[in-house]
Amino acid sequence: MTNQITWAFSGSPATLEEVQHEVGAGWNVLVKELIAELFELGWDGKLYQIKEKFGGLRFYIGEGSDEIHDAIQAAEDRSYHTCEVTGEPGKLRDDLGWMRVLCDEEYAKAKEKKNVQS
Repeated sequence: MTNQITWAFSGSPATLEEVQHEVGAGWNVLVKELIAELFELGWDGKLYQIKEKFGGLRFYIGEGSDEIHDAIQAAEDRSYHTCEVTGEPGKLRDDLGWMRVLCDEEYAKAKEKKNVQS
């Protein structure tokens, strides 16, 4: 089995970089580690969707073992403590008009930007 990621709906191959581009750069390491772990666990590489939802990572696949789904859940849980911009420790912020996980520095920048726009 090759470690090829495939967009499940289209059947098109995807690179790691294309998959990582779907979420904030701060989650790139999280996604890379998750994909490596999934392939070690026997994942077929079919990815339906990766995105941010309600501030956290979502990684949708089709079939997979309990271990595969547990690994995905663990990565999604870690995303709630990882700044989606920098990859540093972060917190879920819900007062910016959109739920985001940000470190203190990025949160301050986002609050300032929101205040300027208001």
